[in-house]
Amino acid sequence: MAKSSVFKYAADDSAGFLLWKITALWQQRLAKVLGGFGITQTQYAIMASLKWFEENNAPLTQGHLAEHTKIEKMTVSKSIRKLEQIGFVLRKPSATDSRAISVQFSARGKREIVKIIIAIENADEEFFSGLTNAQLALYKSLTITLIASNNQT
Repeated sequence: MAKSSVFKYAADDSAGFLLWKITALWQQRLAKVLGGFGITQTQYAIMASLKWFEENNAPLTQGHLAEHTKIEKMTVSKSIRKLEQIGFVLRKPSATDSRAISVQFSARGKREIVKIIIAIENADEEFFSGLTNAQLALYKSLTITLIASNNQT
């Protein structure tokens, strides 16, 4: 950088700016895929997590979804209400904790989440196809490390 520049790094030497750029590209790709299903990326993250929890016998509560997805609790609540309105999920008081709200798929949601996951996983493979298997493994490892080291829960 020039001596008079306020920037510490050139744009493509900034890890944060590179993260911004790849996130913008990824979000554009997801928006195209998810637009066909009438849901947002936040709603997809919630639905995919719900499906994962369902398959792995994890608690199906709004709080657990918020913690897993790293989405703010109020945003999770609003997104689940919207998913309920469009017929993908059902909410009800938890049978084991009176303070918690349980979430489950509706019949329509059970059908649609399978289609949505397949579409997103195909987009994922296409997006990362420019990396070798070794590079992809390193990317995942580094990303997991960064998430863990910045986890604020």
